[in-house]
Amino acid sequence: MKNIRIVLAGAALTVCVILAVVFRPWESAPSTGRPALIQGAVYYTCPMHPSVVSSHPGACPVCGMALVRKVYGEGGTGEAPGTVSVSAAQRVAANITTAEVRQAQIAPAVAAPAVIAVAEPRRSVVAVRVRGRIVRLFVDRTGAHVRKGEPLLSLYSPDVASAEEEFVVARSGGADSAGGAFLQAARRRLRERFGLTDGQIDLLRDERDVRAEVDYLSPIAGTVLKKTVVEGEYVDEGMALFELADLSRLWVIASVPEKEIAAVHAGERAEISVGAFPGEKFGARVVLLEPVLDQESRSVRVRMEIPNPAGRLRPNMFARVEMRAGSRRALVVPADAVLHTGKNPVVWVESAPGMFSPREVETGSTVAGETEILAGLAAGEMVAATGGFLIDSESRLETPAGNGHTGHGM
Repeated sequence: MKNIRIVLAGAALTVCVILAVVFRPWESAPSTGRPALIQGAVYYTCPMHPSVVSSHPGACPVCGMALVRKVYGEGGTGEAPGTVSVSAAQRVAANITTAEVRQAQIAPAVAAPAVIAVAEPRRSVVAVRVRGRIVRLFVDRTGAHVRKGEPLLSLYSPDVASAEEEFVVARSGGADSAGGAFLQAARRRLRERFGLTDGQIDLLRDERDVRAEVDYLSPIAGTVLKKTVVEGEYVDEGMALFELADLSRLWVIASVPEKEIAAVHAGERAEISVGAFPGEKFGARVVLLEPVLDQESRSVRVRMEIPNPAGRLRPNMFARVEMRAGSRRALVVPADAVLHTGKNPVVWVESAPGMFSPREVETGSTVAGETEILAGLAAGEMVAATGGFLIDSESRLETPAGNGHTGHGM
């Protein structure tokens, strides 16, 4: 038994020695993760993917490019915080191009979502002025087009019949002042109280025939948007029977963002596009900017009027509005040069050949791929037109902790 134990112990010791020789635990394992970057530390990164950082040279696991040697914090002396040095090779690899800040004529366009609506002055509600019964509906469906003065319905009402009889009696009375005053009062009552037209009253005067039924006529030429009664129904005073609208001219209600409302003025021309007619533009004119700002959307409702003689546009259609203000001279840069990575927009300015510094700017309108610069840049400066995000990533990597540049407004 003792000999067996000695043999087993010797075998275990032999295995341990072999494992130690193969794996060499006394040697440090190679660093494969992100190195701890401190001032002056050497690291390797990919020009195309600055987030790839290694403590030793090699190839980028994303694109396969050779990693470039860097010294953490190098190149910052005498430069603005966050300044990045870009070599010629990095510039080509990252597709970094520059453009000059210049003066140009721009004509800002304001685009906003909108909805088409019925023009309020061209809407009319036909309400019954007296109790009675619908004897006949001449217009019995919504969507029907009616002419002004066309009969909508025939109503029987004892009250109307009584008022007509009073008028006929007054008409047959004497022509003295008292009779004339009574006649005028009876006429006014038929017109204002019961809604008869002057033509209907004149017919009653000439024929002297009290009608048991009275036709109510359309007050406008338009389309029936709503009908609330059927033949034979009894109605009460004040009940709305029809809603009519003239759709030959419509309103377009656009929601213009608060920051763009200064570029919109009453009387300006606008172009309207709708999904029903792709590629087609309809002309409109701004008639009103509502005086109250919507707190939730931070926008102002802008009312436009648009002709619709063929009836192709319909209320409640969604639309897109574009209004173009007058041109003005402004300082511009390529739109891609402006980065929105923090509280304020940032542009990377080439302060010296191969040296880029971040600069906060105040921007205005963006027109045809160029952004208006209101503050932060001067004409003639050079900015990174493309590759700005890669420069930004490199800057964050190279800036020592506690000395981050302020150009991002982070």
